[in-house]
Amino acid sequence: MSLRDVSASHIRLISFYQTRYTVRGGAGLVFLMITLVFGLTVAHAVLTPIEQIMAQQAKAGQQSDPQKVVAEIVKLGRPVIQWALGIESDENSPASSDAWTTFLLDDRPALLSVIFLILLFGMPLLISFLAFNQIAGDVQNRGLRYLLLRTERANIFIGRFLGTAFFSTLVIAIIIATITFYLGVNIKIYSAGLLVGWALHGFLALSVLMLPYIAICSWISASVDSPFVSLVLAKLIIGGVWLFALLGSLVWKPAIYLNYALPWGLQNHLLHPQLTHSLGTALACLGYMLVFLFLGYYRFETRDL
Repeated sequence: MSLRDVSASHIRLISFYQTRYTVRGGAGLVFLMITLVFGLTVAHAVLTPIEQIMAQQAKAGQQSDPQKVVAEIVKLGRPVIQWALGIESDENSPASSDAWTTFLLDDRPALLSVIFLILLFGMPLLISFLAFNQIAGDVQNRGLRYLLLRTERANIFIGRFLGTAFFSTLVIAIIIATITFYLGVNIKIYSAGLLVGWALHGFLALSVLMLPYIAICSWISASVDSPFVSLVLAKLIIGGVWLFALLGSLVWKPAIYLNYALPWGLQNHLLHPQLTHSLGTALACLGYMLVFLFLGYYRFETRDL
């Protein structure tokens, strides 16, 4: 295949129908429901303690001070955040040892930061529910043979990846907008500008992070003939890399570097205080995406359909 075989109009049409089919076929609705439940459950777990404390203060006739409530919760949650970021805490010099933690919890809306860190961990484990059947189902029922009479394999592969990525981005936007709106209307701790700015950063971070994981699913889906096998393999690979790295590091410290086989090892850096660092991490995620897409396309182009 040469570049002249790639058609922007074909890719646009295929991506549109992929997005529509994702909803009509059920996978998109399942992903939407699972991610909404996950995202809103995370937000509920983070925000409920603050709401309860504020309600208790109001019932006792005390003037509610949300800032003090959040400061106390941030103090309790700081070690957890440091663990999530892989930062070794230093009780003797806390001000100099956790600048990243301070940025997330003090300089930015702490509640959103905690929610974003949990979503950055959880969303890669959920994305395969959406992206597992980009190619495998049509290979199984041999429907691609009819489609290939009208377009090239590259247009199909790229178009379906883009359609899946678009739907993923749309779902992430719904989750982030819902959480941010609720936080701004009900909790009323942070200014609207600060909330919107950090919410936009979190949305972009999650959207970029999903791209390499969707590309992995594209590669797997283009390599097998069964949607079920594609889903199982995607779960095992995405979750297995993180689990093996975690368990292996308990025995042999360098095993933690297995995380860098996927974006697991760097994805938290999308929330780094230095903008250049965050942008560099985003570019690394795009690099992962291109590698996985190349491997998936090569397999799709050379296999027998």
